[in-house]
This record gives sequence, structure tokens and C-alpha cells, in this order.
Amino acid sequence: MTVVNGVKGNSVYDHLSNAIRSGVIKAGQTLTERGLAQQLGVSRTPIREAFRKLEEHGLVKYEPHKGVKVITLSLERVIHLYQVRELLEGLAVRTLTELNDQEAIGELSAYIESAEKEAAVNNIKEMSIINTKFHLALARLSGNGYLEDIMYMLQTHISLMMSTSLSHTGRPVENIEEHKMIINAIQSKDADLAENVAKYHVRQARDHALKMIEMDGWNNDGN
Repeated sequence: MTVVNGVKGNSVYDHLSNAIRSGVIKAGQTLTERGLAQQLGVSRTPIREAFRKLEEHGLVKYEPHKGVKVITLSLERVIHLYQVRELLEGLAVRTLTELNDQEAIGELSAYIESAEKEAAVNNIKEMSIINTKFHLALARLSGNGYLEDIMYMLQTHISLMMSTSLSHTGRPVENIEEHKMIINAIQSKDADLAENVAKYHVRQARDHALKMIEMDGWNNDGN
């Protein structure tokens, strides 16, 4: 794991959270207060506080006398995760289509442009971050606060797999093209079409996640 020295106390959680979501810190990796305090140049207190918050958000699990371990999702939990995400993301995109918000289209399109630039240099880490922002934006721009909160939690777990999933040959380009399909469907003002396209994208992401589990030999006893 590579981290940046000199992280200030209030940003320790954000730093660790982003490192987990972007794949710098891997699923299943154990983190210790002492090791992170030395690497980040802070005392153990902000590390401890960050661990507590990470555990509340379902990113890590405390192991007595060892530290905390970044969660690993079992096959069953991955399937359940994408089942829920498909329904909720379909709802988010349907609602956003019905709003007919052109500013929202502009914001989503900007994420596509950024992703294409990173794909051109094969920057999987940054593409993973942009992907997360795109999907959270779909929920936020729908105007449904409850939907946004739930999608944030789901995306947190999805991000544990995203950087590896995007590493598969051809997937970055496919992912961008599917995002373009979502934007085009929203612009068409056809809510049924937009919902179906969003669900299709989630099913494609699920299939790649399941391939990743098979290829990488994930432990099916994950949390």
C-alpha cells in the first residue's frame, strides 16, 4: 500500500476511504493504527476515529488484537448487492429523465469526458473514482434524498471491486459507452427506455464483477 505522508487529522478518514474505494488499499487487507500513524504522519487518535467511521460505513471490520480488515464481499452478497443496485439505479435514471434537467445532462457528460481522458492513458485508479462520481450523481440529480443516501452506501461496497473490474481488457471502454447510452436515453425523454438502459448497465457491471470473482479466486466466505 502506498499512502501520502503528512495527512492531517481531519482528512485521515477521507484519505483512507478514497484509498479503499480506488483500490490502493485492497479488499481483505489488514490495517493497523501503528502502521498508518507512521505512514501518514499523524497520531493514533485520528487513525482510531477514522477506523470507527469506516466501520460505521461498512468498509472495514474490527479484528481484536489485529486491527481492522477491509471487507471482502462473498459471492452471495455481490449478487444481492447488484440486485438492489439494478432496481435503485433504474429508479434514479427514470426520475432524472422525468425531470428533464439539462444542467444535469451537462454534469453527467463532463464525467464522460474526464473518463475518456483517463482511459486514453489507462489510469484505472482515476477512472474508478470518476465512475463512482457518475453513479452517485445519477442518484443525487434525481432529487430523491433517500435514494441518494442508499445509493451512496451501495456504491461504497461496489467500489471495493471497481478498480479490479475496470482492469479487465476492454471493460473501461465498454463502461464509458454504457454511460453514454444512459445519457442518451435520458436526453430522449423516454423514461421507460432510460430505466431499462440503466438496468442493463448494472447487469453488465454485475457480470464483470462475477467474472472477476471467478478469475481472482475470491474466498466465498467473505463478509
